[in-house]
Amino acid sequence: MIDTVFTVYKLIILYMLDRSEGEVTQGMLSSFLLESGYANFVSLAESYDQLEKQGLVRIFMRGDKKFLDLTDAGRQAFGFFGRQLSPQIRMQADAWLIENGQKIREEREVSAVYEKMTSGVYEVRMSVKEKDVTVLEVKISVPDAASAEAIADKWGEKNVDIYQYLIEKLF
Repeated sequence: MIDTVFTVYKLIILYMLDRSEGEVTQGMLSSFLLESGYANFVSLAESYDQLEKQGLVRIFMRGDKKFLDLTDAGRQAFGFFGRQLSPQIRMQADAWLIENGQKIREEREVSAVYEKMTSGVYEVRMSVKEKDVTVLEVKISVPDAASAEAIADKWGEKNVDIYQYLIEKLF
């Protein structure tokens, strides 16, 4: 029974990664699985761990977000076993992906990370990508971690305005 439950969790994750056409934050996947009542936090963490150990997904950090990306082995495994996922779950996952597609793209395409440099200042690196092409990349040095964190946090909501401002001023 437990193996069957974990299989369903893993198939849902593989399905959503396959349908999303790129990496998705663990937080986004988890919100669907938890809010839909398919998994609890502990079993979900175990499912992510198993998928990574089996080589079906790649888990990596970008800034403060954990992303999952479907590997070729994961795509192949889903091709073999994906039919076991019920049509109702597929429809619900598809509806959720459509509803949250913009947010998934923004999390994938907009990033801001900061680190302390050897000089003691903090460097904030911010970027915006569209279809794997970097459209804008900005680096700013600030004196402390609190400033770096504040800038990184605001980048998500202000990047479009900043991009438009730069384009207007440069052209």
